[in-house]
Amino acid sequence: MPRPRVQVHNRQTICPISGVFVESLMRAGDAVLQEVTKAGLARVSPPESVEVSLIGDKEISLVHTQFMDNPEPTDVITFPYGAEGEILISVETAQRQSEEFNSPLEREITLYLVHGILHLVGYEDGTKSSRDEMDALQESLLAGLPGV
Repeated sequence: MPRPRVQVHNRQTICPISGVFVESLMRAGDAVLQEVTKAGLARVSPPESVEVSLIGDKEISLVHTQFMDNPEPTDVITFPYGAEGEILISVETAQRQSEEFNSPLEREITLYLVHGILHLVGYEDGTKSSRDEMDALQESLLAGLPGV
């Protein structure tokens, strides 16, 4: 069996995340990359591989400060490296948001994964119209994933 294009690593210890869920995230990421590619939705060449790290607020705040000059924790940060991509997801932020929106934690983390993949294939959310477009596409992609 070929290696999945999306690898997920649980690098935080604050929130319990099962290995089963990590495996399902990898499958979801692969499915989203495949769908975006198949449907011609990518605006830039999709990465051949994506490394996803589930981290805490402290770690994501450090990266957010270093690269975006904002010390606040955020949900997801992406780094495109040509044929490779990296996605950082704050599980703590996902946990707060899931409670605020009365949504399962696993769905919130999966949403961040889909959001990060869309950034890696060229989508932006800096304006209201681009954010609306991205939100609609990520909800459509989420709806196509089993168990989300």
